[in-house]
Amino acid sequence: MENQLCLFSFEEIINASTTGFIVCSIPADRSGSNAGESSCIFINPTAQKLTGITELTGLTEKSIFGEHTNFDGLNMSGSLDFRFEKSGIWCRITRSSLDDNFLYTLTDISVEKQNEINTSQFRKLSAEAEETMEFGSWIWDIKTSKFDWTEGMYRLMGYKSEDLISSKSDINIFRKNIHPDDVDMITEKLRNILAYTETYVLEFRIISEDGQEKHLYAKGHNTIDENTGNPISIGTAFNVSMLRDIQRELEQKVSDLNTSNSDLEQFAYVASHDLQEPLRKIVSFGERLQTRSKDSLDEENRLYLDRILSSSRRMQNMINNLLEFSKVTSSSKIFEPTDLNEILKTTLSDLEVTIQTRKATVDVDDLPVIDANPTQMSQLFLNLISNSLKFAKADTDPIISIKLADVHFAEVLQRKLSEDIRYIKIKVEDNGIGFSNENASRIFTIFQRLGGRSEYEGAGIGLSVCKKVVEGHHGIIDAFGVPDQGATFEIILPVSQY
Repeated sequence: MENQLCLFSFEEIINASTTGFIVCSIPADRSGSNAGESSCIFINPTAQKLTGITELTGLTEKSIFGEHTNFDGLNMSGSLDFRFEKSGIWCRITRSSLDDNFLYTLTDISVEKQNEINTSQFRKLSAEAEETMEFGSWIWDIKTSKFDWTEGMYRLMGYKSEDLISSKSDINIFRKNIHPDDVDMITEKLRNILAYTETYVLEFRIISEDGQEKHLYAKGHNTIDENTGNPISIGTAFNVSMLRDIQRELEQKVSDLNTSNSDLEQFAYVASHDLQEPLRKIVSFGERLQTRSKDSLDEENRLYLDRILSSSRRMQNMINNLLEFSKVTSSSKIFEPTDLNEILKTTLSDLEVTIQTRKATVDVDDLPVIDANPTQMSQLFLNLISNSLKFAKADTDPIISIKLADVHFAEVLQRKLSEDIRYIKIKVEDNGIGFSNENASRIFTIFQRLGGRSEYEGAGIGLSVCKKVVEGHHGIIDAFGVPDQGATFEIILPVSQY
């Protein structure tokens, strides 16, 4: 072994080292205006790489470290972190005496410095995020009651970090700022903090040191400190005061809107109900006048009377439709197991005369039992089938198909439906006049008509009733059409409402 070591000279070992070594002579006089200049008498390859020096001729201490670098403050046992301009590499430099020379030892700390920079930037970003989003974090040593807060937490509580002495930073400081009405609740939860085996959530109010009342939403978890072995709680608190204010405003607006809607529904029902009697009289007396005076009235007056009766009857139909719409809107949402086959059977029976008159064919799949309001389901099918019969092509016998399909999970996600509920899809297709899909968004709007009044009867309320019924059952209804080829209505309904 000894013979093997002799194969390598000391200089060869130094030159092969990954640590940089520089030896500079010590001038006889290093003080005063006539101080001598220290010259470099040895530099190994690693030091050349770390300093970025390629020219060794006339190498001096100043040419290595820079004109303004002062190493007088570097103690014999101390160190200095230094960045060489030529190489851009950070090194930790130590200096020791070697006879009449200084030995500088250079260790590459670029990775360490980069980590420090990254950590500093991360802390800066975190601090900016805490200030912008109004949140802060803590670490609470449950055994000693000591806590550490981030700057954001100090800001939430209305303190500055220098306001609190570290030795007095315990849970009592936090507890003193809790809103008086929430103290008992939070005290009880904190007393049992170790009982939380998973993430815990607390929501409470505080009175910050600057007198502001704030709503905090806190989320944390328990763990064990790796250094002390003590149980600790780590968490983050968010200032949700603005969200709670917005929530209260929205709740109030929803309440006001519900009241307004209820009043409007009641008004629509009462107004339309009260309008029926005078209209009934107008139509009744108009028909009597028409019967008694048909021979005495000239052509122009008979035309006027026909128009009066026609408008009055149309008004009656609109009022009846409005009453139907109001009934759907105001009816209670009481659901029960409903056999859609029975509902459809009754509906087709009610429309039997119209179906026969129009020579229509209705093809129906076997439908399931779902949680629904039977009366509203009757309105849904009645209006959809009536719509297909009404908008049939003049020279073509109507063909209406009612098909059942499952709703796949991908469509549940796409339509943002509840993932825990099974849905069905019912397609009602016809071969009628159809419509352009550009008008699909208008078709469910109350009093909207895509066909002319002179060609097709109705007030434009039926499909609005369908939309109300489906949405009241937490479902979706869509319409698709092709001009002169037909229309398709797709209804998605939950099988269970609970």
